[in-house]
Amino acid sequence: MTKKLTAAAVAVIMLFSVFTVPASAESAEFPQAVTNAVYSVLDRAVTALLTFLNRFWPGYESKWDSADSYKAESFYPGEENFDASVKQNAKWRLGYSGASLLDGLDIMNGEFFLAGGLEAFKGRAPKEILDDQRVRVFALGDSEGGTVLYASIDGFGISRGDVQQIRSRIADFAKENGVISVNVSVLHQHSCIDTLGMGVPLVNALVFNTGNAASKGKIEQLKIQKNKQFMENLFDTTVRCMKEAVENMKGGSLSYGEADISDLIADKRSPYFYDGAVHRLRFVPDDGSAETWIVEAGIHAVSFGASTDRLSADFPYYIEKNINETVGANVVYIQGAELAVTADKTSTSAEGASTLDNVKAYANEIAGRLKAISDEEALEPVLNIAHREVYLDVTNQVLTLAAREDILNAVIVRDGKKYKMVTEIGYMELGGNVGVFLCPGEFEPGIIYDGAVTTAEESWSKTSWPYSPLASFTGCEHVMVFGLCNDQAGYVMTDNAYRSMFTENEEINVISRTAGSTFAKAYIDLLQSVK
Repeated sequence: MTKKLTAAAVAVIMLFSVFTVPASAESAEFPQAVTNAVYSVLDRAVTALLTFLNRFWPGYESKWDSADSYKAESFYPGEENFDASVKQNAKWRLGYSGASLLDGLDIMNGEFFLAGGLEAFKGRAPKEILDDQRVRVFALGDSEGGTVLYASIDGFGISRGDVQQIRSRIADFAKENGVISVNVSVLHQHSCIDTLGMGVPLVNALVFNTGNAASKGKIEQLKIQKNKQFMENLFDTTVRCMKEAVENMKGGSLSYGEADISDLIADKRSPYFYDGAVHRLRFVPDDGSAETWIVEAGIHAVSFGASTDRLSADFPYYIEKNINETVGANVVYIQGAELAVTADKTSTSAEGASTLDNVKAYANEIAGRLKAISDEEALEPVLNIAHREVYLDVTNQVLTLAAREDILNAVIVRDGKKYKMVTEIGYMELGGNVGVFLCPGEFEPGIIYDGAVTTAEESWSKTSWPYSPLASFTGCEHVMVFGLCNDQAGYVMTDNAYRSMFTENEEINVISRTAGSTFAKAYIDLLQSVK
């Protein structure tokens, strides 16, 4: 009876999270302190119930390794020490490749679900395909050190377990070709085929996946997961493009430039701060062939709304298309620090826009500003990169349940009666003056650049944030963020900014309430160890 009651209660919670739009704490009629206390109690109730299920539901006794016995798989640490000067024979080398992730698949057969919005009983199969869902890859090196591989995928998110799949499949090639870093990120479109797993029918998954665990695999065929055919195609296509990018490497020059797009974006969450630049790394081959532009901006790609039935790679696709057609350059667009940053409502493509023309106009405006960049800094051929594994204390038991049910392919370990998510961070430096944070998840811009609430008086939780912006530790004039990189570690905000999963959308997808400080300390330690 206890098990039945627990399962029923969790189902109610899952349904609540699917169907309810969180209320704004600021608009409550009660005093703020009372409102905060009520929401904190609700959070604890949900956590207690799900913790019970995660700990005692049968079939999970050996689900994950203990933290003591965990060994990293397919992890690339990068370099132990950073070069401070140009080596004698150094020269920038870059190769590009890209391909569709839809080719060869019957996407309209009702078996492929779109991501972006939580669904209770029925996943959202696309009713219309507006453009394409693709992967783009660049391989970059300075001739004297190892090569860095980077894939940017159209998708909602990707778990580290799936990144490890890609790394394992390219491991031999990487070793033979001097690759020291293999990275995979997504652009976080809400209108692409699900690459994370949260686009599945969640209540169905709760019933059948927990039932499968309890029956020790007797109903394995009924488990609900993201489409395996799509993911297999994604793995194969990404690996093929990675190999092609390395094979396509050629010598040339690399420069950095940026353009102001602050009028085109807005932050939906206080303290209302964002990086207002679109950043560009421009590689010009010596042989006169097509340039490659690595473009980064922190803007949620949700032009068609969070729960659309139209498949589209959103405005990043049309930025690429514009530059391809007018300049002839390859484009690898990468998502930046985007916690709650989206298109400004006064711009041509506010959230929930219904016309493709609006999306194209928005993309063309950003592409135009990229093409107008004239003040560039030539970068000396010095590439440095390093990665570190990070252990997050898992406080969001909803996402722990999703990982237990094989909805998410996260890397989790047991630490006594608690759980930790094993993820990773990275830091890359180009020419000694461009620092690039490789961030797993959707980072609050203030953690990197500035703008975070630091004092207890101003914060929701009435606690302080003691860390300086991470950009200040780099010594670089220019700082970029490659977000949702090598894992979807959820939203990452300063510890004192966490409110309640019943007040804000972001808190539902916060894996750890202390993720901000955990990552800040890890990045500071990483930078101090290599510089």
